[in-house]
Amino acid sequence: MKKQGGFSLTELLIVMAVSVILLAGMASFFSSQARTTTMQVLTVDTVHRARTALASMTKEIRMAGYRSSGTAFTGISHATAGSIRILADLNQDGSISGSAEDITYAFNSDNKSISRNGSVLAEHIDSLTLTYTMKDGSTTQAPADLSAIRKVTLNLIVRSSAIDPLTADYKRFELKSDITPRNMNF
Repeated sequence: MKKQGGFSLTELLIVMAVSVILLAGMASFFSSQARTTTMQVLTVDTVHRARTALASMTKEIRMAGYRSSGTAFTGISHATAGSIRILADLNQDGSISGSAEDITYAFNSDNKSISRNGSVLAEHIDSLTLTYTMKDGSTTQAPADLSAIRKVTLNLIVRSSAIDPLTADYKRFELKSDITPRNMNF
């Protein structure tokens, strides 16, 4: 009688145990990679939203006071630590009209957002702080003489839209911009 070849029950059990261990390791690796990828996507999205809001605000604050000759107005008509109103006669028709020429940015701490003329510009904002450098070099968050503003420093702290599973907290990024309004009668 010929001896039959094959695997014994012990060998099959050992192979199955090793396979289960390898599969568990691979599942753990892929799960970890999925969490990391999710947080990287959240980070990129968060930074993108912050930079977009900062770029928009910087561009429009820089244009404060733009006007045709013979027109007189202050380029910044309202300035606090959490809001700013900018005026610019972009079409040079001698009047300030429309949402592109009369712009108000405001931080809403209740819903964690920045609005532009009442419409949400950016969400998931932890704070927006505006600091004003005056003609004499002093800084304030509540300028009395708006025509003496020479620079606006904007500090923006934005957070991710979801909690980081690794830290059990939101990811936060701080961006800062020093803006010199070019048309403010220096």
